[in-house]
Amino acid sequence: MTPIYHMTHIENVPQILAEGGLVCDAEAAKRKLCKQSIAHAELKERRATRPVEKLFFGQIAAGGVLADYVPFYFTTRSPMLYAIKGGYVEHFKGRQSDVVYLVSSAEAVAESKVIWCFTNGHAVEGVTEFYDDLSDLKKVDWEVIRDWSWKNTLADLDRKRRKQAEFLVHKRFPWELISRIGVLNRAKAALMAKLLEKSGHRPSVTVEPEWYYN
Repeated sequence: MTPIYHMTHIENVPQILAEGGLVCDAEAAKRKLCKQSIAHAELKERRATRPVEKLFFGQIAAGGVLADYVPFYFTTRSPMLYAIKGGYVEHFKGRQSDVVYLVSSAEAVAESKVIWCFTNGHAVEGVTEFYDDLSDLKKVDWEVIRDWSWKNTLADLDRKRRKQAEFLVHKRFPWELISRIGVLNRAKAALMAKLLEKSGHRPSVTVEPEWYYN
């Protein structure tokens, strides 16, 4: 199985449960659903205009722009989380411990009825390619994905982009496809368990300190 990870602020979980799953940024912005954003505002603006298409303008998934899709990473300890920990994300209120991981798998998504695609790098970058066949997962750089050291080097100026390869689901990601929730500590695990008490689908909640920065 190929795990995929969506990061969100724990304060957003009640709304996610009420919606029956994750909704894309475009819909969340239109309906003002996101209580606490964890993303750079400038990056959100770029995602609202970046087309979802192949490098040579071929159709992929449902087309549209990145903001029409719910994004997942293929790994934890992303550059985005590093920015959150360092206090570099404007308007973010909270700590790294407030970020939780909603986990699913590429295979589970592919077996469902949702429309999806994935990339070989950060989706906003113009050199990034999109794919809609799981056989193309071999084109993701799994070595850098699994390496906790993702900074660019003189020998490889593209590591950071490839580290942030994305799995994208069009419009909505059903809550039933979330199989696990990772949190930093026991206090957040207890809070998450309480939030899930009335949910018909209750993914396992696990404490995963290695998914976060020290």
